[in-house]
Amino acid sequence: MDNENLQQVVSLTGREMDVLRLLAKGYSTPQIAEELGIRPDTVLGYRKQLHKKLRVNKATELVFKAGELHLL
Repeated sequence: MDNENLQQVVSLTGREMDVLRLLAKGYSTPQIAEELGIRPDTVLGYRKQLHKKLRVNKATELVFKAGELHLL
């Protein structure tokens, strides 16, 4: 699926957007957890969902793809 079609089907929750924005700023999982007041395991769950929704494997790919899709 190309970026245009992916952009049409990707729907992120508010919390997924929070995690994505902090990842884009270079925050680590523990830093994101502290900033959002949630557990690191919860952050990992959000990250896993983001990777699945954007069809990427690495955090750098996640941030790049989010930028391409104008999610950031």
